[in-house]
This record gives sequence, structure tokens and C-alpha cells, in this order.
Amino acid sequence: MTVVQLDRDIRIKAATFATRLNEVKAQFIDRDDVIDIIGMATLCREHALLIGPPGTAKSSVIDRLRRLLDVRYFAYLLTRFTEPAELFGPLDLTAFQGGVYRVNTAGMLPEAHIAFLDEVFQGSSAILNSLLTIVNERRFYNGSEVVEVDLVSLFASSNEIPDDPLLAAFSDRFLLRCNLDYVADDQIEDVLDIGWRGERDRIREDAPGAERAADSRDVSFSLGDLAHLQTAVADIDVSGVRDAFAEILRAFRSEGVVFSDRRAVKAMKTFAASALLAGRPRAELADLSQLVHLWTMPQDEASIRRILADHQVPVHESGRRVRDITEVTLDMRQVVRLREAAQTADEWREVMRRLRRLTTEVHRDHPDAREVLGQLQQAERESVVAYRERFEPEV
Repeated sequence: MTVVQLDRDIRIKAATFATRLNEVKAQFIDRDDVIDIIGMATLCREHALLIGPPGTAKSSVIDRLRRLLDVRYFAYLLTRFTEPAELFGPLDLTAFQGGVYRVNTAGMLPEAHIAFLDEVFQGSSAILNSLLTIVNERRFYNGSEVVEVDLVSLFASSNEIPDDPLLAAFSDRFLLRCNLDYVADDQIEDVLDIGWRGERDRIREDAPGAERAADSRDVSFSLGDLAHLQTAVADIDVSGVRDAFAEILRAFRSEGVVFSDRRAVKAMKTFAASALLAGRPRAELADLSQLVHLWTMPQDEASIRRILADHQVPVHESGRRVRDITEVTLDMRQVVRLREAAQTADEWREVMRRLRRLTTEVHRDHPDAREVLGQLQQAERESVVAYRERFEPEV
């Protein structure tokens, strides 16, 4: 088979897209992985799931990407009480009076290029069933009419991967995954500096009568150029990494790493996109490093990294290290000792903050460590009660 070489126009577009992603990275602290994943999902016309607690810049990163592309955007926070009309549109009363049932999708998710759903697994079965058709087939069933949607990528977030088998099957449609946590202690000053610059800009833009200043970083990569790159992904030759990938898949199975056949097939698209961004017409072993973002269960990420290293695939260190449960337990005991010595309200709040982060970490990385989780939850409850007794006395 003759390999189609990348022409100059494609190489320029690929290099430009990679540069724009790097510019977005400069606006955030410790979010390179998630920006790479969002960029890869967009290039592959796939979907990505972001796992982490609130306040970790998930929506901010996606909002920055959609402004980069100047796309139709839809974002929504789901709860158990969210109605389908809130995502897909209200009943079209004019059509209904004429005996036709359909919803008005103007400005709603079916007309978006990029969508972000916060707490996606809180959605009802009616919502998730409609989303499944949209993400799988790019179709929306509007009454008796089948509408082809222009969705490029759906990004979703959650605090954790659901245990419910039905929800887990839906989550598997999100090819790329990323775990997020709060930034490290030694980066807090950088977060404050960059965050304040962003808040200051928003204050100025939102002031009554203020005009939004033109930002040279906005709308710097057209949707048409993105479509050109998406088509070029199919021209990348991945045959040279097929055998190595097959061996890695066998290693996944032998070690119990959850990785479906559907995920394995779609993974090759990310190898091709990785090569494209590097300006290469053929995928190389290094492109298989995308597998670290394709895990199904969070606890499998460390195993995937090790297996890739065993097969000589160069893998960058993750921005977040998955700690052993014994290390987390020692950290918990240290925090409890700090609580015993705490005197001021600030010291007690710091203890509660660290206990909350440890609880989130165990939930995410060690869901089977029920004993440690129970100890952390008990320590949290005791700390809250003691704090209120000391610093919030009843009047």
C-alpha cells in the first residue's frame, strides 16, 4: 500500500494547531495533560471524560478551547432533576399545534460543535439514551425526524467513574480520559497570579457598558482548518505499530486491564493523530503513548504506564502520581496528629481541607480500600464537629 505523504499545507495546519494548544497551556498551571487530551479528542472527533473534584479548571480549559476554534458551544451542569428539554430544547409549540411533535433545538446541544456536560452521570436514562445516539451516530431523533448533528466532541466531567454497569457502558463511549486534582502546594503562587489576571480581565469585560477587548488568542484556528486536519488523520499509516500494539493489548488482558475491543480499534485513531501533529505520515512507537489516556478504570492507569514502559514506549510522567494506599494512610495519620496540635481556626480549616483531599484521592485511586476510606470519613466528621464547637458556638 502506498503511503500518502503529508503535503505542506497539512504540515503547516498541524504545526499551527499544536502551537495554539501550547498557547492555551501557558494560561493554566499543571493542566498540560488535559489540554493535550482535549486537543486530541477534537482532532479525532472523539469524546473525553474529565475526572476530578470541582474547582480544577475543567470548564475553563474547555471554554478556552472553544474560543480558540470559534465554534457553537453548549455547556450545562446536570443534576438528578435535569429535564431533557434543558439540553435538547423545549417543545416547539407551533409545530405541536399542527399535530407534529418536535423540540426547538436552537442554541441547544444538538446544534453545538463542542459541548461540555458537568456531572454527566447525574443525567436521567432519557437524557443518557439521547446522548448515546448523539455521541455514537452523530444523530438526534427529534420526534419522527432524524437530524444529523455537527458535534465535533462532547466533553464531560464527573467526580468518579460510576459503578453502575449501565452508566459504565455509557462512559466507555468517552475514548479519552484524564484525572485532575488540585495543583501541588509549590505551584499555588503561580495559580494565584495567573488566576487573578483572568479574573481581572473578566471584571473589566463584565462591567456595565464595557466592550470586550479583542484578544489575539481568540479564534486563531478555524473550524474549516480543523476539518481539514480531521480528514488527514485517515491518511496516516499506522501499520508499522500494529504488531507492537497487539502485544500491548495481550499484556493488558493478562494483567486484567479493562480495555474493550471498541476502545482498541479507536485507539489507532489517536496514534494517527499523534503522528499528524508531529508532521509525520507514519505512526511510530512513541505515538502509542496516547494509551495512557485511554484507560477505562482509573486504577488501571498505573498498570498501563508500566506495560508501555516494558514495551519501550516512551511515556511522559503524569502530572499526578497514583500513590500507594500505605502512603495515603501514613499521610492521614500525619494529618490527624496535626489536628491534635491545631489551635487556630485556620489550622483547623487546613486539617479539614487535607482530609477532604485524601478522601477524594482514595475514592478515585483506591475504591476498594473501604477501611481507609471509612477512617478518613470518620476523621472528617470528627473534625467538623470539633471545629464547630470551638469556633462556631451557638448564640
